Amino acid sequence: MALKRREFLKLAATSLCALPLGIQARLVYAGQKIELILQPEQRAWFGDSYQPTVLWGLDREVLRLKQNQPVEIVVKNQLPEATSLHWHGLRIDNAMDGVSGLTQQAIEPGEEFVYRFTPKDAGTYWVHAHHNTYQQLARGLYLPLIVEESTEYPVDQDHLLVLDDWRLNKDAQLDLKSLGNMHEWSHGGRMGNVLTVNRQVKPRLQVRAGSRNRLRVLNAANSRIMASSRIMASEFTGVNAWIVAKDGQPLAAPIRFEDPLILAPAERYDLIVDIPADWQGEQPIYEVSTQKRYAGAFWDVLLPSVAIHHDSPTALPANPLFSLSDRKADHHVQLMMEGGAMGGLRKAVYQNKSMGVRELIQHKQIWAFNGVANLPDEPLLTAKSGDVVEIVMDNNTRWPHGMHLHGHHFQTNSNRYQEGIWHDTLLMERGEKVVIRFQAGLPGKWLIHCHMIEHQAAGMVTWFEVTA
Repeated sequence: MALKRREFLKLAATSLCALPLGIQARLVYAGQKIELILQPEQRAWFGDSYQPTVLWGLDREVLRLKQNQPVEIVVKNQLPEATSLHWHGLRIDNAMDGVSGLTQQAIEPGEEFVYRFTPKDAGTYWVHAHHNTYQQLARGLYLPLIVEESTEYPVDQDHLLVLDDWRLNKDAQLDLKSLGNMHEWSHGGRMGNVLTVNRQVKPRLQVRAGSRNRLRVLNAANSRIMASSRIMASEFTGVNAWIVAKDGQPLAAPIRFEDPLILAPAERYDLIVDIPADWQGEQPIYEVSTQKRYAGAFWDVLLPSVAIHHDSPTALPANPLFSLSDRKADHHVQLMMEGGAMGGLRKAVYQNKSMGVRELIQHKQIWAFNGVANLPDEPLLTAKSGDVVEIVMDNNTRWPHGMHLHGHHFQTNSNRYQEGIWHDTLLMERGEKVVIRFQAGLPGKWLIHCHMIEHQAAGMVTWFEVTA
């Protein structure tokens, strides 16, 4: 059943599918056992005016795991297509990473796959399809994932704020005919026309006046860079808010939050928000990425019943990450990002063949890393587990990108983020050049790609290898 290399690359161009490994069944864990069912779902977003919108999803609203507790997750596919699940941000065995065609065989309709791992890092993560991702993510095949700290963090309430935009047609159904639009792929990616928070239209988050709240913010959109405003509401006096974690990894010390909060697709922030004691009723949380304020959700402020907090929050417990401050890089490589509309790309290698732009577009490719569109035969680099790696990422395009590293967290010299913060996804503006540093982790083949998912499908994906 093994695929030839050329066949694998052809499949990987849009779906990264179907390369069986046959090793996961030998792993045995005696921990928590969970069943996840992938299935169609319906959301009545517009009341009785329209038929419920049909999406794809999982049979729960959020998945909660415990730090350092082994888990066995049986994923049953009741969808009409094959798929796989990527555990975004978790540092787990490569065989469990969930990339069909690279780390596992796709889960066919009616079949199941068992993911077994021990989450070593507490924090806010998510699980999403990594097979025909530009279609399946647009259909909603994802789930927020919380790995709980061993010791409960002291807040009055813990909330999720999962932002997504959906492309709906006049019948309030997903506009599936527009999937694969090459104009969108070569520009900013697929943008929706309906915003949801926690898969709801304008939900209300109940809080008490004067309470301290942990707010876990995730951008689950295919391509839209989200900007959330009035989380700390600078228009109001007395509101205090801090960033305490980025992409699941705690900051060494909380940082006072400045409005608005900008998130590339797949980025997450954990915030501590103190609700003013004099607030009452509804207070809007705006999405402002289009430079217009749109109330995507509301604080529903109830009468106070808790002590008002006057102290600053403490840092979250640190996860077991390796310190990079006193190590020189063992590997230093360049990742040139090219292509897209107005990008000046003239040619690139695709499936081991040099092609001009016209021919690339015929294969739905328009972006490249180091002159190669989509997965190359050879890795960007090969490192031993424990090596320190530096990658110079140069965005030589006219568009922003959200660069995601599988199975690892990294630090960067980008001036958009405070020094020392850990990331698994990084927002890069057009023309920006940054260096990321990380320690090579568990052995295997790990992806690097743009999480504007249409950019990934159209060429912005490569891989690196870690050896024992």
